[in-house]
Amino acid sequence: MSDSIADTPQKAKKGESADSGCRPTFYMSTELLAVIDAQCAQDGGKKRSPFLVELMELLLTGPIGKQLRENAEKNRRSLAHELEANLVLFNDHVPTAEIVELAEASQRNPDQMLVRLVLLGLRVYKNSIARMESEIEGSSEPI
Repeated sequence: MSDSIADTPQKAKKGESADSGCRPTFYMSTELLAVIDAQCAQDGGKKRSPFLVELMELLLTGPIGKQLRENAEKNRRSLAHELEANLVLFNDHVPTAEIVELAEASQRNPDQMLVRLVLLGLRVYKNSIARMESEIEGSSEPI
């Protein structure tokens, strides 16, 4: 990774101790800073700090973050590894291109389409299980 200003700790101003600030110091590569800046621009020109605060708030204080932290503890992984495992699992098994196409065709956002598909899939699954159970109970022939 290349060195950048973000890779080195910020020096305290004259009269301040090194730990007197309330902001954490992050060590980021130049590539990571570039990606964050690009995402901030895509999100409507947000400055880096509000973007990072929103992201950290989601992961650390929101309900999604709480669930991720609980799962990370249960699986004995760091929060970053738990998030990565969830994203990899999602991306490996969900046909995102098809979901995007369906979303566009039905004038929905992809996240709305995914929720719709999951709810529809659960309904179909429950109905098929109930139908199979009723067929088994109604049948007097051995299986």
